[in-house]
Amino acid sequence: MAEVMLPYRTEWRAMVALLDYAKGKGVDRATLEARMGGGESLRETLNAVEQLGLATRDESGDIHLTESGERLAYAVGDADRSAELSRAMLSYPPYAIPLERAIAEGLSVLDAAWVERIWQVDMRLAQPRNRVEEARTFYFRLADEAGLGGYRRGVRGQPTRLELVPNLAGVLQSLREEAPAPEPASIEPVVPVSRPSVPPMASLQITVDMTDWEIEKIEAFLRLLGAVPPAHPE
Repeated sequence: MAEVMLPYRTEWRAMVALLDYAKGKGVDRATLEARMGGGESLRETLNAVEQLGLATRDESGDIHLTESGERLAYAVGDADRSAELSRAMLSYPPYAIPLERAIAEGLSVLDAAWVERIWQVDMRLAQPRNRVEEARTFYFRLADEAGLGGYRRGVRGQPTRLELVPNLAGVLQSLREEAPAPEPASIEPVVPVSRPSVPPMASLQITVDMTDWEIEKIEAFLRLLGAVPPAHPE
């Protein structure tokens, strides 16, 4: 996996807009800046879609959708879109591991401090403190959009948290089982190369009547044809 830079300072709507602009043959950075604005917001939105494996950048900086990104960008209806977002989150270890850990420990709520400890202590992501705090809030919001739980903002002594959907284990299992199989690589049929037909060489037969020839003339003619060795002077 590429270097982990936890997504933050962006939002789901911005990610959807970027994926929409990148449909088809992709989009260049200048076009994105003209449509979405530049600066930190665009930079962090690009980071979010790249971290989740939804898009990549080529050597020239143009953005192209991955197979996962195309499924999400072309998803029809909220249910399909949420399912594809969930699969993208499950493919990203910083998002998948807390969910799997919660299932293993029988938790129904993920609180901010618990997630931050997994990232910084267990996974050793070594992210700046301010990034971690904003990143786990974005994580909770994205999980809410994906239908994996409900985001609850911390108020009156209650920590910021994600209240998980009932039977999260079954939900994740269904998402994995229903994941579309990768398309097999197309193999072009081998077409035999036909060699151009070469007409057979024509044969030529010449008949020479030597009935009235003298012996010296016959020998000279045969030497001309190479049928007898040339005479050597004495």
